[in-house]
Amino acid sequence: MLWKLAALVGVMLLTGCPYTDGCGGDDGATADGGGTSDDGGTARTDSSEPRDDAADTSIPLGPIAPKCVGLAARCGGEDCCASSVVPAGTFDRNSDRLYPATVAAFRLDTYEVTVGRFRAFVNAGRGTQRSPPAEGEGAHPMIAGSGWSAAFNVGLTADKSSFEDGIKCDPALFNAYSEVPGVNDTLPMNCATWFEAVAFCIWDGGRLPTEAEWSYAASGGNEQRIYPWGPTIDTTRASYGCRSGDSMADPGAPLCAFNDYTAVGTRPTGKGRWGHADMAGNVWERVLDYFVDPFRLTPCVGCADLQPNAEGRGIRGGSINWGVSYLRAVDRTPINAETPGTRNSTAGFRCARAL
Repeated sequence: MLWKLAALVGVMLLTGCPYTDGCGGDDGATADGGGTSDDGGTARTDSSEPRDDAADTSIPLGPIAPKCVGLAARCGGEDCCASSVVPAGTFDRNSDRLYPATVAAFRLDTYEVTVGRFRAFVNAGRGTQRSPPAEGEGAHPMIAGSGWSAAFNVGLTADKSSFEDGIKCDPALFNAYSEVPGVNDTLPMNCATWFEAVAFCIWDGGRLPTEAEWSYAASGGNEQRIYPWGPTIDTTRASYGCRSGDSMADPGAPLCAFNDYTAVGTRPTGKGRWGHADMAGNVWERVLDYFVDPFRLTPCVGCADLQPNAEGRGIRGGSINWGVSYLRAVDRTPINAETPGTRNSTAGFRCARAL
C-alpha cells in the first residue's frame, strides 16, 4: 500500500490535483457521488477519481484540466462544459406520426465536445486498453445493458501514445487535435471512435445520448422543427456548404478548407429550442444506438436499439461537408451510421447527463 500512496502523491504534485474541482474539503458531493451545482442543477458525478488499477502511467501524462476547470477557452461566450435541461416529452422520430418516442427529462451538453475538453481526457491517461471504463459505467438509467461492456475494451487503443496518433486521422485537412493547450481548443473534437466517445462521456460524468434523446432535442420536442432553430436554413445558423472526400454535398459546393471547420457556438442564431448549439452541421454527432431503418422503428418509451447490425452506430445532424438535407433534425438514412471503431474527421459528439 505504501508504494500506491507514494505514487498517488507523486501524481498530485505533478498535475496539481487533476481529478477534482478542488483539492481539499467538502465540495458538496453526496454520499453516492452526486452533488448540487451553484445553479440549482445536479452537479456531475466525477468518475475520474484516481484508481491505481486504471490510470495509464506507461508514458508521462500532460497537464490535466479536469472537465473545464482551468480551460481558458470559452464556447459561445460561456463555459464549454455548459449543459441544459431537456424536459420530458414525446415526438415523432420520422415526422410521419408513425414512430413516436417518449423520453424522460435529461441534461444535454450545450456544445459539442471540444478539443480542449478532450485533451484533458487524453492527458488523464483514460480511454485506452490500459485504463478503460468499468463494466456498466455510463448506463442510461432506463435502459438495461446500455453501459460500458468489457467487450468494448478491444475497440480502444493500447495506450496514450497510440491514442494520440489515432485521433489525428486527417492530417491533410481536418487535423483538429493538438497536444498543445490553447491550440484549436474550441473546435469540435473529431476522429474519436464511438468507443472513445463513450469512454470520454463516462469520464466526464455522463453518457452518450440515445438517438431518440438526441433527435428530440434537435427537433424541439413536440414542435417537430425541421432544423433545430426552425423551418429554413442558411450559413448564419449552421456550418455547412463545402465538400471533401466522398461526401454528398449540395451541387456546386466548393472544396473544404480547414477554416470551414468552425469553433463551437459561433452561430448562436442556430441554437435549438433548449439552447443547444451546432446540432445541425459542423460535425456529425454520435449516439448510443445502432442505426435502424425507419420501417423497423416502433413506438417506444425510453428506448435505444442496442442489437448489433451491419449498419453500425448512429451519427446525427450532418456536417460541414454534407448537403442540407442531412442537417434536418430527423433525417434518417443508412448514411447516418458507422461501425463503432470508425475514425471520421467530420464526426464528433456531445454527452447527455442525468438530472
